[in-house]
Amino acid sequence: MAIENENLFRQELIRKYRTVFEPIFRYIPWLIQKQGARTSYLYQGDDVPLRSVPVPVYDGTLLGFVKDMQATGLMSRNYVYVYSRCGIRTKQDELAYIAKAELKDIEDILGIMAKYVLGGMTKGKLWSEAVENGVFLQALLKIKELLEVWDKPLA
Repeated sequence: MAIENENLFRQELIRKYRTVFEPIFRYIPWLIQKQGARTSYLYQGDDVPLRSVPVPVYDGTLLGFVKDMQATGLMSRNYVYVYSRCGIRTKQDELAYIAKAELKDIEDILGIMAKYVLGGMTKGKLWSEAVENGVFLQALLKIKELLEVWDKPLA
C-alpha cells in the first residue's frame, strides 16, 4: 500500500511539473546555442548624451524565457534559503548541485533558477549571466531528465 501511495504521489508530481515545463523546454536549443555568448548589451546610440544612464538591451528570446519562467508560479523569493540549506556559494556550486540533483531536489533547482529570474528584475545582468554560465540550460536539462527517468511505474 505504501509503495502504491508513493507511486501515485510521484506520478502526480511529475504530471504537475511536466505540464508546467513542456512549453519551457522549447528554449533548450536556444540556450545551447547561446551558452558562453552575450545575450545583452548597453545601448549607446549616437543621440545618447555622455552622462546618461546606460540602458541594457536584452535578446528577445531571453526576455521571453524569463517571462515564461515567471509565469510558472514556481519562482520563490525564498531562494536564499535554498542556497543556505544546500551550501551553495559559487556558480560552480550551483552547477554541481544541479548535476547531482534527484527528483526530490527539483524545488532546489527551481530555487537556483529563481535567483537569476527574480534577481534579474533588479540586477538585469543576472539573466544574461545565467545563460552565459549555463545555469538555465543545465537546470532545464536536469528537470527534463528527471521527469523522463522517473515517469515510470515502480515495480
